[in-house]
Amino acid sequence: MLNVDVDVDVFGRKSRIPEGVRALAVTKVTKLGRRAPVLEHAEVRLTEDDDAPASRRHMCEVTMAGHGHVVRARARAADLPVAVDLVIEKLEHQVERLKGKLLARSHPRRSKVLSKA
Repeated sequence: MLNVDVDVDVFGRKSRIPEGVRALAVTKVTKLGRRAPVLEHAEVRLTEDDDAPASRRHMCEVTMAGHGHVVRARARAADLPVAVDLVIEKLEHQVERLKGKLLARSHPRRSKVLSKA
């Protein structure tokens, strides 16, 4: 099994990011990166929009890239940790689809039901 760690950069705009939220984002994105070793780099952008309604004030954007593949998601919520959780859920689905495409393309699988001749 490959032991590839995702290089995670966390950026904040218009506000200071609490260390707990930064650690949460790095931990979750690193764990997600283990599912798809082709994704080597991730950028997490945490922003606060003062003009948005209170229920959608904080935004988390994550872009994961590597070997010609890019996976990107964005989520808004009232709190930064909730926004991070929402964006991770979206990315999990996208990473599973990418992994399925890579497996289907690289190694054709034999069907479990073999026809008898």
